[in-house]
Amino acid sequence: MRYLDVDTPQPGHNEVLVRVKAVSICGSDSGGYKHASAMRVPPLIMGHEFSGEVAQLGKDVHGVRIGDRVGVITNLFCGECLDCRRGLENVCNHRRIIGTTMPGGSYNGAMAEYVIVPADKLVAIPKDVSFFASALAEPLSIALRAIKHAGDICHRNIVVFGAGPIGLMILLGLQRYGADNITCIDLKPERLDMAIKCGAKHVIQSPETLELQAQLHNWYGEDQIDLIFDAVGVSETVNSSIELVRNGGTIVCVGMAQPIQEIEFKRMVCKEITVKSSYMYTTEMDEALALITSGQIDVTKIVTGIYPMSEGARLFEEIANGTSKEIKIMLVND
Repeated sequence: MRYLDVDTPQPGHNEVLVRVKAVSICGSDSGGYKHASAMRVPPLIMGHEFSGEVAQLGKDVHGVRIGDRVGVITNLFCGECLDCRRGLENVCNHRRIIGTTMPGGSYNGAMAEYVIVPADKLVAIPKDVSFFASALAEPLSIALRAIKHAGDICHRNIVVFGAGPIGLMILLGLQRYGADNITCIDLKPERLDMAIKCGAKHVIQSPETLELQAQLHNWYGEDQIDLIFDAVGVSETVNSSIELVRNGGTIVCVGMAQPIQEIEFKRMVCKEITVKSSYMYTTEMDEALALITSGQIDVTKIVTGIYPMSEGARLFEEIANGTSKEIKIMLVND
């Protein structure tokens, strides 16, 4: 990864040039840095969680003015295929995603001073809402979609595996929508401290399923665990979820750290567990921005570091080698 000068891109038909005010480092970005993601093929400017100001208008852009403060829907779906017509724009096979590489090619993202955005993907943000908060509407939207997949969450015993940004966003969403008995499991104490701030009633720092079972039984007794969100996505957390959730319970898989896994399939079937997957978002981006702008969810509490863009390469290396203690990093232009 390098920090360098590039030509300022020029907006085309129905496009705008956005001056980036805040962009965060996503776990999928760090996965791309480590060559663990087919969705990050160099050369590429990454960055899909961002906000900014409109700097220039392309042809035939209406209803947008230079200087407008905007969040951005970064999933550029086609709107015409069968999936899109079914309301599954998140899995459109023809989509592009800003800051990533998709089958149709790469789209340079917001870890830069300027980024090109389709005009119809802009969402206005009020002056009293920070660029940092609006940049985090994208990961919050992912959490909101996962919560929708879970159905009724009130008065249920819930476990969230992983206190990274998505796990923490799930906690914030669960708290907002009435869940009050949530346990978060992670290996890093600083992340578990943040989980408490985001709505977890209990936290556990342990990778061992037997220890988890003993602690959860101590808290919940025969009530057991109704619902588990896996915001990690490795075989250990998936198999622990299968073991910990009650018979007939539900697991919602959100994390994708390990693309191919060996799971306890027979155990899952014999417990008659419902396993659901949740990917990206459809309408949830607008919902996330509404929750943020109304003050119902404070996403900025998970931000632990704000750095100039010029330090991006160093920060990515620290994340990759495990020396970073940050939970959510925001980059701003120098």
